[in-house]
Amino acid sequence: MAESKDNFAMHGMSGKLGNLLVYRQWFGRTIVGKKPRKTTKVSDKQMVIRDKFQLASAYAKAATQDAATKDLYKSKSQPGQSAFNIALADYFTPPEIGVIDVTAYTGAVGGKIKVAVTDDVMVKTVNVAIAKADGTLIEQGAAVAEADGINWLYTATQANAAPAGCKVTVTARDMPDNVTEKDEILA
Repeated sequence: MAESKDNFAMHGMSGKLGNLLVYRQWFGRTIVGKKPRKTTKVSDKQMVIRDKFQLASAYAKAATQDAATKDLYKSKSQPGQSAFNIALADYFTPPEIGVIDVTAYTGAVGGKIKVAVTDDVMVKTVNVAIAKADGTLIEQGAAVAEADGINWLYTATQANAAPAGCKVTVTARDMPDNVTEKDEILA
């Protein structure tokens, strides 16, 4: 799209010009672009994307109805973005699990597992599960966010006599309940 600058004849203009151009106002600026065209053919992939976008839009609408959630999303916005825009984008962006640091976990009660988890807005919860190689669950529970806002710390509550070969599974959730999971096998 083009932007009209210092043109007193076009300043503040909005609407369609002929059958080709559309003028829009966006945060005090006049934007010029091609007239959008409607498509009649829709593929299965497009339908999936439309359905997901509809769900994202419903989430963003509900999220911005709550004052505290709206303030959170607004605090993450840039000029020209609304809380709704950020909530919509958050719906499409799951949290990312980085390094799972198991060096301080020896199988003893009180052993620590540190996990780096990030999200475009906010990580809501991080859970850690420790299972034997055969899949038998040893323990699971919530990790606690550290002050840096990236690392989460899980403290073991059960003794594990043979930690080698056990699997640590980290599950992270963000505000729209996107879930990411990552495993680490103990050496």
